[in-house]
Amino acid sequence: MRSFFLTICFLWAWLPGHGQRFVLPSGEYMDTTLVRPAACTAAPYTRYYSVNGKYPRSSDTLRKQAQAFLQQRHQLYAGSGYITFRFVVDCTGRRLPRTEVLQTDAQYRRFRFRPELVEALYAYLNTLTDWQVARSPNGQTGANYIAYMAFKITDGKVVAVCP
Repeated sequence: MRSFFLTICFLWAWLPGHGQRFVLPSGEYMDTTLVRPAACTAAPYTRYYSVNGKYPRSSDTLRKQAQAFLQQRHQLYAGSGYITFRFVVDCTGRRLPRTEVLQTDAQYRRFRFRPELVEALYAYLNTLTDWQVARSPNGQTGANYIAYMAFKITDGKVVAVCP
């Protein structure tokens, strides 16, 4: 019986979108674990735009994929506004799981969407694996960078994505 319980817990932990979730007065965070390659521990941190770190797919492609991902879950979502994930891509081009979740309504006021929608979009974010290795304007590599992915939601549907 104990091994069955452990197996169920293990499988549940690996389901997409079921990461650790902490809601604090200062903000909301998901998957706060931090594991990075030794080579990246001493690497500097910068913003994605200073190292050509934009995700290599178009916003429209990401929007279509995200909406299709939500539809596959066969749930109805509600709300309008923005869900933005802020995270770090390490010096090897791997997105680290520690993620800040920022949510606003359509008028940019603080707002909280239903957790099911946030977790579904986070699960979609976890499917994106083509993050760029940081390249400075002079072509050097080796930096960690802070990246964002914002989803514009209208009536529970993804209508735009800003990578």
